[in-house]
Amino acid sequence: MTRIKELIPLIIIAIVALILWHVQPPSGLNVTAYHTAIIFIATIAGIISNVLPTGATALIGLTAFILCDPTGAGSSKGALTIALRDFNHPLIWLIVIATLLAKAFATTGLGERIALLLLSKFGQSTLRVAYCLGVADFLIAPGTPSNTARASIMAPIADSLAKVIDKDDKKLGQFLISSSSAMNDASAVGFSTGFAGNAALVGIALSVAGVTLDFATWSEYLLVPALALLICIPFVLYKTISPKTKETPKAPEFAKQELAKLKGTTAPEWILLGTFVAMIIMWVTKPFGMYTTVAAFIGLSVLIITNVLSWNDVKNNSAAWDTFFWFATLMGMANNLKGTGFSTWVGHSVAHALKTGMVGASPTLFLMAMMALYLISAYLFASGTAKVMALGPVVIGALMTLGVSPIIAVLAVAGITNVGCNLSTYSHARNPIMMGYGYHTSAEWMKIGLVIAISSAVVFMATGMAWWSILGL
Repeated sequence: MTRIKELIPLIIIAIVALILWHVQPPSGLNVTAYHTAIIFIATIAGIISNVLPTGATALIGLTAFILCDPTGAGSSKGALTIALRDFNHPLIWLIVIATLLAKAFATTGLGERIALLLLSKFGQSTLRVAYCLGVADFLIAPGTPSNTARASIMAPIADSLAKVIDKDDKKLGQFLISSSSAMNDASAVGFSTGFAGNAALVGIALSVAGVTLDFATWSEYLLVPALALLICIPFVLYKTISPKTKETPKAPEFAKQELAKLKGTTAPEWILLGTFVAMIIMWVTKPFGMYTTVAAFIGLSVLIITNVLSWNDVKNNSAAWDTFFWFATLMGMANNLKGTGFSTWVGHSVAHALKTGMVGASPTLFLMAMMALYLISAYLFASGTAKVMALGPVVIGALMTLGVSPIIAVLAVAGITNVGCNLSTYSHARNPIMMGYGYHTSAEWMKIGLVIAISSAVVFMATGMAWWSILGL
């Protein structure tokens, strides 16, 4: 009986979807697109309800897609083939491999060592400690598409420092954890491999806007705005939270003691560092025309051969394979929405509404208005990746209809997707982990999250627009 009560939100979603299935589609929308959208939206709603794990909800949505055959394949095998089409997408495999690499940063201790080295040299004040943690996050972000994985490395260090420096200063811990959370998203802005949702956006950019973004071009356009976030946001939070402790002479000493416990850099750490650097070089230079995911396969193979990662590490990494399943499912559904014309229809509808409400506005004003709405929509999602998959094609399509350059539309969505992840306690899987250290109540997290989201959006858009203008976009 208890289990049935837990499933009530999913039952309600299913009933609503069934009712809508038998309603005539809105004017201008064909039945195929309408039915595909119902299953996709129901799946997203199921994920937001958080009744079941994301992967489990995606499995149910995938099964419903196959059984209902909204695209008209005509047979269960045909519907299955369409449903599984994106499970072999190169971008999905890139995310899986990079998530496995993130495990290597944790198991070898390299990520922790990088953070401690920075703290031992530059951690003499509270603000400097925050910057050290932020820089460390940026350094490992290109190889860790899981924000949660990076947070799992940085947050314990921030918590330990807060307790060592002044365990009675709650605002010190609150500041360090909040800043680490904000920098966790800022680093993801700068690298296409820094967040799983970025890979989804790369695919959306190509299919919706005809924009090709590889690792190098993404960083060319977005690393500068990301670095602006690194410079500005810790200072904004420092002034907003105002911890009592300003100087932290114990921080470098703590870092040195922790480094001593780690002893000298191990062979696995050197191998991981060399492999990581080599992968980035291959992603940027593309030797012999090498595709990004191929370079990732090479890197993973090297780590397995050298036993930095064992095969058990690979096959037992539930986070990587869970991401693979639900990511591929949602990307496939999103691509079907584009193929059936649903995304285009919604984009035009949104554009028409904005044109009606903002008569005579310039494309830049439309862009700012749309980004404000897109930022706030983070309150409706428990996953940044689910948000960009659900709304990315619509927002980009609408912006293009409103006269915004396709590349600018894509880049704006990329940044705002990431900086909105701190907006609520549930808008990212990392947030409950960060709150678990006890420095924030739910209300405090939401308040500080609003400061992070708004200030980050302003810094990102201002810096981004200026930088993209310099680049001639």
